[in-house]
Amino acid sequence: MRVSGPIAALLASLALGGCAKLTLAWANLDPHGAPASPLALGESANPGPIATVETWESERAPELRAELEREVYGVMPDASSARVISHETLNEAAFNGKGRLEEYRIEARVTFNGVTVTAGEIEEGSSEHGFLMDVVLPTNASGPVPVILIESFCPRWDTLPDPAIARQEGAWSCEEGGFMTSVMHYAFGRYIATPPVETILDRGYAIATIFPSEIVPDSKKKGLEELKRLAAGYQDQKTRWGAIAAWGWAFSRMVDVLEDDARFDKNAMIVWGHSRYGKAALVAAAFDNRIDGVIAHQSGTGGASLNREKIGESLKEITSQYPHWFDENYAAYAGHEEEMTVDQHMLLALIAPRPVLLGNARRDVWSDPNGAFRAALGADPVYELYGSRGLDQARLVPYRPQSDIAFWIRPGTHGVVQEDWPAFLEFLDAHFKHERAAMN
Repeated sequence: MRVSGPIAALLASLALGGCAKLTLAWANLDPHGAPASPLALGESANPGPIATVETWESERAPELRAELEREVYGVMPDASSARVISHETLNEAAFNGKGRLEEYRIEARVTFNGVTVTAGEIEEGSSEHGFLMDVVLPTNASGPVPVILIESFCPRWDTLPDPAIARQEGAWSCEEGGFMTSVMHYAFGRYIATPPVETILDRGYAIATIFPSEIVPDSKKKGLEELKRLAAGYQDQKTRWGAIAAWGWAFSRMVDVLEDDARFDKNAMIVWGHSRYGKAALVAAAFDNRIDGVIAHQSGTGGASLNREKIGESLKEITSQYPHWFDENYAAYAGHEEEMTVDQHMLLALIAPRPVLLGNARRDVWSDPNGAFRAALGADPVYELYGSRGLDQARLVPYRPQSDIAFWIRPGTHGVVQEDWPAFLEFLDAHFKHERAAMN
């Protein structure tokens, strides 16, 4: 049977790159050593290796952020803001009465070099602007609840499937049923579109979700056009921000709104993303200290996996297939990765001491689990500097969800499968359960 249409395009996009090519190889459970410590002397005037949190935060961390912007993701905005245009309750007893479903229309503004642009367009040519965020809160919570902020391949109405959620006219769905949906679930897992919403609500977590393509389309032509429009005041094409940075920026605009609502715990804002959106989740946390935890599942190249000594998806492959994801400087290092002055363990180090879970699968060598583990090893000294429990394992197993760098690897390939969410929730409970409101 021939598969066509939007879901076929999604399957092709996932299968051809962006950390989703399936392989029969297995991840090595005894990885190579750690890369150079992020605490090594950088360009600062500090006379030796970074030895204090104060020096790390005031000198080395800003250097690394600037390097990551310049060499990988593109320069972030000078200023940003978000305001709620409208907020309504869609369903007071959603998901079998377990959740209260609400929808926000958000206007986000971005400034580069004094030029401010409004982000997001609900429909092309529509008089309505902004983007939509759907939120479901546990109905039996008392007090502020932690919230999992999700960016997904699939539209909001698939992530939180409820008939009341507004759809774009003529828009496609990952969960329409039939052969194409069965193929997608078979290839990428039971939870590739919809997380176990009722289970998450029962555990005391709210969910907030946006569809990132409503902000920056995930396509070469339209994506690059929108990124250029948003960065109208920024003229250096080689370091103009890519979609990964913009999607990370979108997580922060969700936080802008949620942290102003007393029903949500300001100290438990957790960003979640799989594959390309795992990359975005890591970038969001590295550049926004208001984000309290990260679940980056199979984030691969340009995410948690190192660029040097790489297996799986190469820098050349990802930047050729997805030229809108990163800045042009990153693509220029293809074949010369050893010349890079920054690597992905430095991105992880910028999240310290906040907890981060790196999800992996043994047969997903395209995402390079070994490279992600080595990056975790490389970031660990910064967690130790904070007196934090960083990576607490010498090999890829066993899983230690209570660690501040938790490394999860399961059998199987690229996707979000039945085993993943119990592991994610175990990690969240280990780090945020004391923050949760008591449940009835």
